[in-house]
Amino acid sequence: MLKIQFKSNSLVTKYQTLINEINELESNLKLLSDSDLRVKSFNLKKQYCDTENLNSLIAESFALTREASKRALGLRHFDVQLLGGLVLNNNKIAEMKTGEGKTLVATLPAALNAITKKGVHIVTVNDYLANRDQVSMGQVYRFLGLDTGLIQEGMEKTERKENYNSDITYVTNSELTFDFLRDNIAINLSDIVLRPFNYSIIDEVDSVLIDEAQTPIILADTSDDTSVEKFVAASEITNYLELNKDFEIDEKNKNVILTQEGSKQVEAILDISDLYNPKDPWIPYIINSLKANSLFFNNIHYIIQNNRIIIVDEFTGRIMPDRRWGDGLHQAIEAKEKLPIRPKTETQAAITYQNFFLMYPKLSGMTGTGKTAEIEFEKIYNLPVEVVPTFRPTKRNDLPDLIYKDQFSKWNAIAYFCNERSLTGQPILIGTTTVEKSEMLAQLLIEYNLSYQILNAKPENVRRESEIVAQAGKKNSITIATNMAGRGTDIILGGNINFKIQKELYSLLALGKNYKASNKNKFYLFNLINKFIGINHNFLSVLLSLLNDNKFLTLSDIDILRILQENDRISIPTNSYQCSIRFLINELIKHNKKHQEQENRIVKNLGGLYVIGTERNDSRRIDNQLRGRCGRQGDPGTSRFFLSLDDNLLRLFGGTKVQNFIQDQISTDSPLESPFITKSLDSAQERVEERAYEQRKNLFDYDDIINQQRKIIYFERRLLLENKSVRKNTFAYGEQIICEFTSKLEENQLDFKDFIKLFENLFGKNLELKLFEKELSDTTNFDPTELKTYLFNEFWLTYQLKINEIGIYGNGIFENIERRSTLINMDRIWQEHLQKITLLRDAVSWRGYGQKNPLTEYKREAYLLFAERKEALIYFTLYDLLRSIIV
Repeated sequence: MLKIQFKSNSLVTKYQTLINEINELESNLKLLSDSDLRVKSFNLKKQYCDTENLNSLIAESFALTREASKRALGLRHFDVQLLGGLVLNNNKIAEMKTGEGKTLVATLPAALNAITKKGVHIVTVNDYLANRDQVSMGQVYRFLGLDTGLIQEGMEKTERKENYNSDITYVTNSELTFDFLRDNIAINLSDIVLRPFNYSIIDEVDSVLIDEAQTPIILADTSDDTSVEKFVAASEITNYLELNKDFEIDEKNKNVILTQEGSKQVEAILDISDLYNPKDPWIPYIINSLKANSLFFNNIHYIIQNNRIIIVDEFTGRIMPDRRWGDGLHQAIEAKEKLPIRPKTETQAAITYQNFFLMYPKLSGMTGTGKTAEIEFEKIYNLPVEVVPTFRPTKRNDLPDLIYKDQFSKWNAIAYFCNERSLTGQPILIGTTTVEKSEMLAQLLIEYNLSYQILNAKPENVRRESEIVAQAGKKNSITIATNMAGRGTDIILGGNINFKIQKELYSLLALGKNYKASNKNKFYLFNLINKFIGINHNFLSVLLSLLNDNKFLTLSDIDILRILQENDRISIPTNSYQCSIRFLINELIKHNKKHQEQENRIVKNLGGLYVIGTERNDSRRIDNQLRGRCGRQGDPGTSRFFLSLDDNLLRLFGGTKVQNFIQDQISTDSPLESPFITKSLDSAQERVEERAYEQRKNLFDYDDIINQQRKIIYFERRLLLENKSVRKNTFAYGEQIICEFTSKLEENQLDFKDFIKLFENLFGKNLELKLFEKELSDTTNFDPTELKTYLFNEFWLTYQLKINEIGIYGNGIFENIERRSTLINMDRIWQEHLQKITLLRDAVSWRGYGQKNPLTEYKREAYLLFAERKEALIYFTLYDLLRSIIV
């Protein structure tokens, strides 16, 4: 039995008793049959129902899950993986290095918390990982009698609801958040897909809760207010403006500032007197156009696909087809690129990941690089970070940075180094920061006649992502990738033989189906079969019988691929086809095992994977994610960063002293290797990280105010949806509006004539209110009770008449109109409130110059706006309801 070697580690000491208890249970569980294990799992659920205490079940649940994994997948959790699972179950973040098996670790707390039947969400950063993990790890859960769900883009509501009702659901962070927002604009209770939140495990937690924290998730609808002509005109005008004369660029804050001279120039071109005229504003179009031209570039911040601007995530290197920049920036970029300008959008609902994931009563996360952001995790999310020791000691060699005078020297040096290193056959992984730079480096490698694989946001490369990453450790391979965060596929030295086997077998089976159906490609099919003849007689017999079986034709290519994606060691196949395919995979793995081991030894002797960084990122975590791709599970590996004096980090944050020092020390071609520079770069990264943290903390403080209001709105909406009748709600609205306006009348905040108009407009008839005008003039004797009573009676009569009028069309129709009217008005006024809040936040930011605290001002005015929203909601809801007709 494998034990943790790091006895001095305080984390290990803390959980050692539980780990020992789990290990002691293992020997007894080994003797049980599969059925007995399921009975044990069922008994755990029964125990929880009786005690509602999960802590007493930890050891037995973890031991059961470990044994189920061993039987279903052939993978036994190491003690360090048990440790990772205990950390996750304890509402913490587990930092586990790349290759330590985080995906398998998540099964331990997931299976334990699924016992509650309240649902567990395992959150991944993309659809591929969610699908892959659900297919593979789902076998462990099913072995224990638990069911799993998977949420993918494009699913219908009924399918989503069914999957969310599973014990354990795999879902991406964006799909989960959008489903939450859609649930909270639903008109019918049946349209809601999510259950109340229980427990969430976030994979790549730093990517989700830190890197994406500043980008709000917005559910939007298209707006009619899109002035295409203004976007096009602004794009043309900015071509005539000069940098540092008409406008200035603030690269650090990604902002542009139009100077006074620039304003006059634009006004002269447009022949207008005021750029800032609120009735016909031009300034937002000009500023967005300047940003589009100066700060956002093709193949860096976005790519063009099918005549559309597709955003590239700067942290993951992936495209985000469903995301759009807000406030007209996206349209400005479309105008710059001379593409069709799509309509602006209006926010229906919005939330940040910061506030969204804080709604979970129990939250944890996994990452390979979380310790550097520990303060932020603790202060904002109350999530301590625990570093789980590696199973084997790390052998990675992180060499000092090489610094070149300029970009030209740096990129040439990288290409030359790749050429020299390729002579040995050592695999190389090169991390770049943008699509443009990855393709530029590829061109340089072509000049040396070097073959390579490229992985960036371009669709043709994304489709082969898992294949490219899987073979990045193969001898003689050179892989260029824009970012290595959350790629999910292990880089195995010598190449990933399992991936290759599954691909070859799928190709053969798919071709065999097509051959049976069309009687073509006969020669090619036989050639493929010949490749497998040397394995053994049983293998060939099963393969040929599968290809010749007419029933095999009923399986679609997707069915075959799904079967192949499932690990081959599951002991209970769902049908004979799956059993046959798994047998074929097992035999292929056995046949190729010696070759795999030999290739693995060769690459290890060459020094393992060599990772090259081409630029220091703003965050040390991103650099460490790249470094972490080599030296996995005790493998050898080397990492080195090639930098230049004009890299963004050095240029913007390095400081003049560092710049001057390098200029004096460095020659044109020879690199500088200096501890002083490395220290300065680390310091620059820390400053950028602190700055980014302050921005996210500031965002959190502001968003917390709107979040409190959001909770109230969503709570009220849910009550309306769940209540059989909303009549009490309508009566309460009527009482509130009458009391509110009468109070304003008493305090002289409302003119009596306006008071009359408001209620006559609301009830749709003339009211005998002039009787009260005389009394009101004598405020000392005025008693509002009589006025309120009169209005209550009028409201009741109008409301009852409307019930009778609509009731002739059938029972329940008025109740549906009542509920629908309230919900639609609630959503519409909340949408308008969000727009006002956005404008308010921009406005209060200037009040700091007047010695006022912008956050305090924002809190005060946001409260007043929310109070106004409530008043408007009541009035317009009652108006729609009392004026409703059936056409």
